[in-house]
Amino acid sequence: MYRNLNSLALGLTKKGGFLMTCSCSGAVTQIGGAASMVGRKITVVRQSSAASDHPIDPSYPEGDLHLENVYYSEMKDAGFFDADWE
Repeated sequence: MYRNLNSLALGLTKKGGFLMTCSCSGAVTQIGGAASMVGRKITVVRQSSAASDHPIDPSYPEGDLHLENVYYSEMKDAGFFDADWE
């Protein structure tokens, strides 16, 4: 399911653009397969975990690993891309 959703999102993302995908199940690793499905080469720009309002049980610290926000960009020209930050 996440692979199909992310392949559709990547297909709509402009080349050199950014995609943020989030998952509470650790399924964001499927983004590589999604990129292959639509013929895109991507790179991780930033990866973060849950915000401070998402408590982590000290007896289960692995709980922080199950909510991820990952920002991707398609690689252009050997990994460099132009971005309009204005």
